[in-house]
Amino acid sequence: MNIDFKKLKDEVLKIKKAGEIEKVLEHDTMYNRFRETALERPNQVAILYMNRKITYRELLDIVDNAAKGFYELGIKENDVVTASLLASPYGIASFYALDKLGATIHLVNSASSMDEVKRELTHIKSKYFVANDLFCSKEKMPMLKEAGIEKIVTTSLLDTLPTGFNFDKTKYALIEKLKGLSKKDFNEDVISFNTLLEKGAKSMVMLEAVPFTPQHIATIAYTSGSTGNSKPCAASWERLDSMVQVMGMTEQGRFKEGDVMFTTFPLWIYYSLLNMIHEPLSLGVTLALDPLFDPKNLIKRNEQYQFNHWLTIPPYLKSVVESKKNTDCSRWKIVLTGGAELPNSVKLNADEYIARNGGNIKVVQGYGASECLGSFAYCYYPDSTIGSLGKPCIGNMLKIVDPDTNKEVKQGESGVGYFYSPALMNCYYGDIEATNHNLIPDENGVYWYNTEDLLHENEQGEIFLDGRIRRIALCLDSEKNPAKIIPERTRKELMNFDAIDKCEVITVPDEESVNKSIACVVLKNDIESSDTLKNEIINYSKKTVPLYMAVRDVMFMDEMPLNSNNKPDINALENMYNNMSLENNKQKVKSIFKK
Repeated sequence: MNIDFKKLKDEVLKIKKAGEIEKVLEHDTMYNRFRETALERPNQVAILYMNRKITYRELLDIVDNAAKGFYELGIKENDVVTASLLASPYGIASFYALDKLGATIHLVNSASSMDEVKRELTHIKSKYFVANDLFCSKEKMPMLKEAGIEKIVTTSLLDTLPTGFNFDKTKYALIEKLKGLSKKDFNEDVISFNTLLEKGAKSMVMLEAVPFTPQHIATIAYTSGSTGNSKPCAASWERLDSMVQVMGMTEQGRFKEGDVMFTTFPLWIYYSLLNMIHEPLSLGVTLALDPLFDPKNLIKRNEQYQFNHWLTIPPYLKSVVESKKNTDCSRWKIVLTGGAELPNSVKLNADEYIARNGGNIKVVQGYGASECLGSFAYCYYPDSTIGSLGKPCIGNMLKIVDPDTNKEVKQGESGVGYFYSPALMNCYYGDIEATNHNLIPDENGVYWYNTEDLLHENEQGEIFLDGRIRRIALCLDSEKNPAKIIPERTRKELMNFDAIDKCEVITVPDEESVNKSIACVVLKNDIESSDTLKNEIINYSKKTVPLYMAVRDVMFMDEMPLNSNNKPDINALENMYNNMSLENNKQKVKSIFKK
């Protein structure tokens, strides 16, 4: 990538006004950024896929061939192509090939429910579907056709794996046999990626990349939906390339030629698409892929890939540390977690694990959103404060305002966080109301993203999460005065209770106080639930937060329900509690009639 990030960083750091940074950035398409790197270092390994090595030149050839195949299939500039792809070589090649054509790539999570996929396909019309065959089962075909899909290209996880026996190949073959599309179901409307490559190889067309235009909507990807329905975040070539440059400035000097990044997350999340795939490939890093990653296999993959960079989520990190199996951490340059809160105990245990196994780094936490196309802030500097979400990446800006007055709060005070970034999404696709609610222009007409997160900064400019305003619930305190329940604040205090392993706090309606807090708790191993323990948790909550915020009931469970993005499913928890309350009321009625 022909950008002097040190020079650019020095220039950007002088800018103090939102909206001025875009003026010093020069942009290009995602395909062109990758191609530029591939031509600079053709013989360097771009992808490690189990025991297969694919060089940058080989990957570029696959991309260009696939682009011609997609072109022969009928895909042209500005066509919307729905894609549901895992991080495999052909998945990555599909992404760059479609970008070369100037298509708009609509990224969906096919691991979510069929109803949700149907909702997304109905909202954003598309004739083409490119996906791993795991997501093209015979059961899904009628739904895809009903939603308007006419042509389907599938890729197998077995594609590009080396010949001969290996355990991963056997595992993938079994999974695809159980869940995927069988060969007898292929027809003129459903073709394999290898057939697509054959079409491209036979094509006589001289295919040039569509020229860069700043406002071309290149991708649409969804928010996690942790507080309701997910929303489609649309991003132009300009915004996507800005994200790469923001991270390139922030991480200036972090990547070196020959570095290996362990990449496990699918392409349908901006954080993985940009931070774990496109940015490293644009900077000449080697990607080591595990599309169906199980944290139990981390040690095996570490030995196999000899990786230096691992971007992950707290549950995966916790699983590795708790396995009590050792692995060589001496090569590790960064372990970064995002997507969920990193509990202090998990971080400290992971730091100790890394040091014990020859490493000289500490785990750092990141903070971002689909609306800013991935990372907004992280602990990229030395000696970060434990519990901090980091500082804004170079080129990003944060302001924290009072939710009632909209005036900026003093340092250390909590308020609603607003993000400015040259990598901010363009809009929620097809949803003007939601766009206007969350993208707010300042006095200079520059747009800021209203995170609806409650944040505060310390003296060092580090960010701390205090709660989510979207989950704030109005209530009445003991004096019948209006007050606000902040579930995140109550949850954080409960996590200090010794018996609790995992906890979420929900709010439900209450006749007396309008709303009340309920703790949803997973206990640590070998601790059993009881009415006594429930009362202890309730009393502990009363001592650590204002009484109107304290939990009034506890729902014990074996495991925390997660949505398709591996985040606590608040809606499911609320339904579980309401159903439990309904059942308890039925039992009480039966008891009364028995008496």
